[in-house]
Amino acid sequence: MSTNGVPEVLKSKGMSVEVVKALSAFKDEPSWLTEKRLQAWRTYEKTPMPTMRDEDWRYTDISDIEIEEFVPYASSPDVEREGDLPDAVQKLIKEGEENSALLVQHNSETTMSRVDEELKAKGLIFTDLHTALREHEDIVRQKLFGLVPEDYDKFASLAAALFSGGSFLYVPRGVEVEIPIQSYRWLDVIGSIMPRTLVVVDEGASVTYIDEYASPGTEDDEYAFSNGAVELYVGQGASLRYVSLQNWGRNVLHFNTIRSEAGKDASINSLVVSLGADLSRTNVEAGLTAPGSDSEMLGLYFADSNQVIDHHTLQDHIAHDAHSDLLYKGAARDEALTVFSGLIRVEPGAQKTDAYQTNRNLILGTEDAMAISLPRLEIQADDVKCSHGSTTGQVDEEELFYMMSRGIPRVEAEKLVVFGFFGEVTSRITLKGVKEKLDRAIEAKIGLSSEERVA
Repeated sequence: MSTNGVPEVLKSKGMSVEVVKALSAFKDEPSWLTEKRLQAWRTYEKTPMPTMRDEDWRYTDISDIEIEEFVPYASSPDVEREGDLPDAVQKLIKEGEENSALLVQHNSETTMSRVDEELKAKGLIFTDLHTALREHEDIVRQKLFGLVPEDYDKFASLAAALFSGGSFLYVPRGVEVEIPIQSYRWLDVIGSIMPRTLVVVDEGASVTYIDEYASPGTEDDEYAFSNGAVELYVGQGASLRYVSLQNWGRNVLHFNTIRSEAGKDASINSLVVSLGADLSRTNVEAGLTAPGSDSEMLGLYFADSNQVIDHHTLQDHIAHDAHSDLLYKGAARDEALTVFSGLIRVEPGAQKTDAYQTNRNLILGTEDAMAISLPRLEIQADDVKCSHGSTTGQVDEEELFYMMSRGIPRVEAEKLVVFGFFGEVTSRITLKGVKEKLDRAIEAKIGLSSEERVA
C-alpha cells in the first residue's frame, strides 16, 4: 500500500483520539470499523497501566514505558517485487522455510504479497488486512476482534485502536496446503507498529502459517514499540500449525497476544519462539471449544544480557473430551529474567479433559539470571486427567568440566548442553527451515561474550 499522503498527526509523537480518527480516515475504512477503533481507544484510556502490584505483571516492570511518547505510525517504502525489499529481509526469506505464499510488512504497512496461482484457484485468500477489509469484508467483520477483543487488556485496546498493516489468511473448506505460508514483520525505524494477524481455517482444511518478527541489531538508545494481536480460528476437523518467531533487535519493546479457537475434532499446533527484544511479553491462549479439539503448545525462549522475556499461557478447556499438551523450555544467562505463568482451566461440564503442562528452565553461568515458573491448575469438573510441573536448574559445572577435560572448549560444551536441553522442543519441529534458523540463533546467543551480546 502506498504511504504517500500520510497525515502529519500519524508521524508525530503522541497517541490520541485524533490519531485514531486520522488513521481510520487514511485507510478509508467502513464506519463500523472506525467506531470499533474509537471504542477500543475509549477502553484504552480508562484502563490503568499494569503495575507490579497486578498479579499478571508482578515480575515484569514496565513502569518506565511511556506509550504516548511513541510515534504511532512508521512509514514504509513501496516495492513492486521481492528483489526490491531490503537486503536483510531478502536474506531472512532465503534462509527461511520454503513457502507457497508470502507477505512482508515493513514497518507499519504491508509492502508486498504473493500467492501461488494454484492456491488462488482453490479459493485461498492471503493478503494484508486492509485489502481483506475491502474485498472480503463479510468474513473480516465476523471474525475480527472476536478472540482478542479491545477489552482483553490495555495493550490489546491500543492494538485494536491503532492497528496497521497486518495479515489475513482464509483457507476454504477441505483445502490442504502442503507448503507453508509465511509472513515477515520487518522494523527498521524508531517508531511503533501494531500488526494484526487473522487466520480462518475452514472445515476439513489444513495449513502451516509462519509469523516472523525481526529487525536490525542496533545500539540506539531510543526504543521502538511492537504491539500485536493474533486471532486463529480452526473449524471442524481442520488443522493449523502456527509458528511465531520473534527475533527483534535489542531496542524493541514487544507485546503480543495470540489466541486460538478449535472446533470439533480440530487441531492446533503452536510454536512460540522468543529470542529478541529488550522486553518481550507474550500471551498465548488456546480455547478448546468443542469435543475432540486438540492443542499442542510448544515454546522456546533464551534471554541474555538484561533481557526480560515473559510468557503467560492458558489452556482453556470449555468442551468435554478435549486434549491439550504444553511444553515450554527456556534458558537465561547474565542478568536476564524469564517468566512463565501457565494455567490449565477446566470449565464446568468439560468432562474427560486430558491436559498436560510442563515448563523447564536452564540457568547458564554464575551471574544473576533468574527464571520464574508458575504452572497452575483450575479444575471445575470431576472426571479429568490433568498434570502440571516445572523445573529450574543451573548447568552442571561438573558436566562441563568433564567435556572440557576431553578437549571440548567451554563454549562448545555449553552449546552441547543447551542444544540437548532444547532438543525436547526442537525434535517436535517438522519444519526444516524453522529448525535450522532456530539452531543458528541459539548458537549465536551461546557463542558471544557478554560484552558482545550487550552490543
